[in-house]
Amino acid sequence: MKTKKLLLAVAALLAAGTAFGAIRAVTPVAWKGDPACWQQKRHAEKMAAVKGGGAKVVFIGDSITHFWESKGKEQAQKYFSEGDMKMLNLGTSADRTEHVLWRLDNGELDGYEAKCVLLMIGTNNSGHFKNFSDEPPADTILGISEILKRIRAKQPKAVVVLTAIFPRGAGETDPYRLRNDVVNAQIRKFCDGKTVFWCDFTDRFLDKDGDTKWVMPDRLHPGAQGYEIWYEEVKPYIDYALSDGKLPCPKNRFSKAKTHFEKANESKPAPVVPATRIEGAKVKNPKRGDWWLNRLRQKRDQIAASNGEIDLVFFGDSITHNWERSGKGWLAKLSETYSILDIGYGGDRTQHLVWRGENGELDGYKAKCVMLMIGTNNREPVEDVAKGVREVLDVIARKQPQAKTLLLPIFVRGEGPNNARRIANEQVNAIIKGYADGDKVIWCDFNAKFLDEKGDTQWIMRDRLHPGDAGYKIWTESVLPYFKKICGK
Repeated sequence: MKTKKLLLAVAALLAAGTAFGAIRAVTPVAWKGDPACWQQKRHAEKMAAVKGGGAKVVFIGDSITHFWESKGKEQAQKYFSEGDMKMLNLGTSADRTEHVLWRLDNGELDGYEAKCVLLMIGTNNSGHFKNFSDEPPADTILGISEILKRIRAKQPKAVVVLTAIFPRGAGETDPYRLRNDVVNAQIRKFCDGKTVFWCDFTDRFLDKDGDTKWVMPDRLHPGAQGYEIWYEEVKPYIDYALSDGKLPCPKNRFSKAKTHFEKANESKPAPVVPATRIEGAKVKNPKRGDWWLNRLRQKRDQIAASNGEIDLVFFGDSITHNWERSGKGWLAKLSETYSILDIGYGGDRTQHLVWRGENGELDGYKAKCVMLMIGTNNREPVEDVAKGVREVLDVIARKQPQAKTLLLPIFVRGEGPNNARRIANEQVNAIIKGYADGDKVIWCDFNAKFLDEKGDTQWIMRDRLHPGDAGYKIWTESVLPYFKKICGK
């Protein structure tokens, strides 16, 4: 009975992280629920066009797309008013990803066969909320991913052109532009250059100072010249789509202008530079899908369902991830007392934790304790790996300033003390131990408990890397006193 209770507890915990649809950006929603609002009237107008046969060329987006009908009206009439080039403009001002999802779920791509669908969305996800934590870049990325899935399901034969979110603000360090840059760097991975094309012409909007005012008077919405540029850049993709593949296949278009992040990180070692493992269009196992992106969504959903309070955050790689597998009984036991968010991802390195921590997984709640163990997958020089751990700690401190961080050494691995990876990890541990101050960052080293008399770990780590149930028992017993003290329960 006790075992059954534990398994039920962990099942409930995992279910909280797998109920899709909780975060705002991926949850289809109409505008204010008001059937009389102007957005709903616009939707009705577009549905009339859909029922009248739709169009071969379809633009989807927010006000920037909507304004083909005003600021870009001359260009729309000149280029997109006749024959197969006639545009169906499915842009609605102020739309975020969740509104586009609602519109697509409610008929705007149904009942006709488009040749080319062009999407540009996301700037309102970053620009309509005061607090970064209300809409971190991770959520916008997930929302755009969902929209692309809808487009493919609704218009399976269409060529899709994903346009980078346009640059906004006076310069490259504008907070909204920075968020959009993070999103653009990831959503371009959804483009295979065959059926879904990436089109980023940011460089054409920037002056020598990185400002856009010359072409976007409010530094957000293009004027007529901006729509001229937009037409010029997407025309090769539209022509290709309308030719049914008879014209040469165009290539993905990448901006020649470097973002602030790209410039800032040029000389930094890899372990400190934020990175993801999103596969996008290059998923290696279609049955498994883009598991890293899917797990990101699961965890953001769990955060959204947490009501802003989480006792313990487990932050790391596969060894942490496996609390949900080999350690699930002990995770369930801890979950009887503590609310727990396990954000361990198999295969992750320090740079991946930096990205996840900066862009969503440490946002939207207040933790009491963050338990960190990372570095065994890093192959870079020891000093650089240690810098990566330091960077992760700094992100935790910025995002969760009220929390205590329980810093664990990289677990011992390999057959014995002469194993090269173990030696490297121990060298990293010797450095990162100095990051602990005994107050905000607490060092907790129980590696010796994993060793037999020969210094081997196989008795408790079958692959000499990942603990089994007995290893998670040792882990639980070693950290529980800290959890009790920090959480007060």
